[in-house]
Amino acid sequence: MTSQICASCDKPTSKPVVVAIEHSASVGGRTIYACPEHSQAKLEALAAALGEEGITAGAYAADATDEKALAAALTAAADDLGRIGVLSYSPAPMWDHSGDGLPDLGAMGFTSALETTPASARAQFDLVGGGALTAVATVLPAMREARDGALLFTTGRSAITPMPILGNAGIAQAGLRNWADNAHAELAADGVYVGHISVGVPILPGTGEGDPDAIADRWYRLTRTRDAFETTIGF
Repeated sequence: MTSQICASCDKPTSKPVVVAIEHSASVGGRTIYACPEHSQAKLEALAAALGEEGITAGAYAADATDEKALAAALTAAADDLGRIGVLSYSPAPMWDHSGDGLPDLGAMGFTSALETTPASARAQFDLVGGGALTAVATVLPAMREARDGALLFTTGRSAITPMPILGNAGIAQAGLRNWADNAHAELAADGVYVGHISVGVPILPGTGEGDPDAIADRWYRLTRTRDAFETTIGF
């Protein structure tokens, strides 16, 4: 990714992290970036809020496309907090759904089916598939040793339903779903659950199926019962 301006410090960073996407009906999309240091600060604020509720939490920021950085962050979390028993992997840019229509998908790194190139497909794979494989490789050995754990993957609708406007994303998300389904079958005997949820609605509080608490409840039920590989939301 090319250098971008951090929204927090207003300085250029060669390792920008997407933290939001803004859009409206009358103004095009705008991607909001932060430097790694300010991404860490955002996570620390969330960890502090959880701490106020009596929940032990830590903040470990990493670029999901950087294998060494992602593995190091997960290893540090395990060292500080104990064995990682549940991995939830769902990397995706966030945007404001309050406006009408779609944001600038190009600004978010998406290309349509006919605009997809090896480079744009590779960028999505590195984020969605490559990051997932790195994360799993880091936490899975301890799960298998304990014979207990869960690997949870959340994708968008294009993982299941072809969407021409998300050509490169569909390649990556469908590929991750395929791999996760195979891993689900292979790891069950080791006590490790692998699950997948495909979300086809905006994730917003108070929106029924798309409410974050409702999605979390779906994940909780899947992880507890372990009787199905996946479910869909909104379609």
